[in-house]
Amino acid sequence: MHDLIIDSEFRDLLPPLPEDKHKQLEENVLRDGIREPLTIWQGILVDGHNRYEIAQKHGLDFTTVEKDFASRNAAMYWMVINQFGRRDLTTYDRSVLALKLKPIIAAEAKEKQAEYHGNQYQSAVPQIFAEVQTTTPQEKKKNENDRETNAQIAEKAGVSRETIRKVEKIEAQATPEIKAALRSGDLSINAAYNQVKRAEKETKQEERRVENAEKIETLATPLDAQGLFQTIVIDPPWDWGDEGDVNQFGRAKPEYSTMPFADIKALPINKIADANCHLYLWVTNRSLPKAFALIDAWGFRYITCLTWCKPSIGMGNYFRGSTEQVLFAVKGSQPLKRHDVGTYFNAPRGDKHSAKPDEFYQLVESCSYAPFIDIFGRKERNGWSVWGENG
Repeated sequence: MHDLIIDSEFRDLLPPLPEDKHKQLEENVLRDGIREPLTIWQGILVDGHNRYEIAQKHGLDFTTVEKDFASRNAAMYWMVINQFGRRDLTTYDRSVLALKLKPIIAAEAKEKQAEYHGNQYQSAVPQIFAEVQTTTPQEKKKNENDRETNAQIAEKAGVSRETIRKVEKIEAQATPEIKAALRSGDLSINAAYNQVKRAEKETKQEERRVENAEKIETLATPLDAQGLFQTIVIDPPWDWGDEGDVNQFGRAKPEYSTMPFADIKALPINKIADANCHLYLWVTNRSLPKAFALIDAWGFRYITCLTWCKPSIGMGNYFRGSTEQVLFAVKGSQPLKRHDVGTYFNAPRGDKHSAKPDEFYQLVESCSYAPFIDIFGRKERNGWSVWGENG
């Protein structure tokens, strides 16, 4: 037994052997010895790292065989290709291994470019690099194209180019937890890729929210905003006289000025909304048809209805109202922060006519995204822009 050189760059090219596989290999070696020679290049171990580690641990003898490579790049290329013969590699492992060829190919292409003089090209590169050889600057440019390189390494790994593309993004951006789930088989490549894409999108959205909030601070009035708010709450001062129920039993005259439907519809809701925005539109049961018309006019699409269940009975010529509705609509593509909220909530009445409960605003903040605006809100709220006065 003798010591071999362990090159960290070479060693890190190789996917680790799963613990159970390593244990089995150790048992086999202890029983049968190291029957196959370890492969070296200029004294550096290039194949047989696990067997060498076991030999060192137990003081076992081994033999070596020398490989002749023209360069480090050629040696590393051979090491990666050789690993594709392992039967324990998953599609994810094979793709990660294939991606390690990209910097090797890039370095080789750079070296070839330096060796290119006029129309003459002298190459010391071994035949294993034949598929990436460049004889003209135009061909070199083509080989440096990422799609072409991905196609080459995908073919070597026996996976699709699309798989290589997804795994490359996963390797660059996924959390250690996602990668561990991939290696254990608890997560598929497609599922991991989708998680990474969602996280990437959310990061960009959050950056946009911060920028939008900073812009809002500079405005004379929030209705001057141009696509800045990601959550809009509006409690229109409905002119209920146009609904034919002027003398509803128990209904007091509002303490605030009402607004004709046409004027409500003309509010610049679509203008102030971000490309991705949530809308919460307060409406009484009687005025629901008008509320749906507003959603369409403002460029949103209706999703669902949230119901405020009040603690006491209210007014009405027919049924006495004890609920009020919030129509939830979306512009663009904006998921909720959470997915455990039902479509009704219980809360006490406010201390003023038409005042909405604080519990509602807590719900909105837990589900939707800043910047927030409360149109016709009854009071100032921390972290919210407020416009108009509904009372």
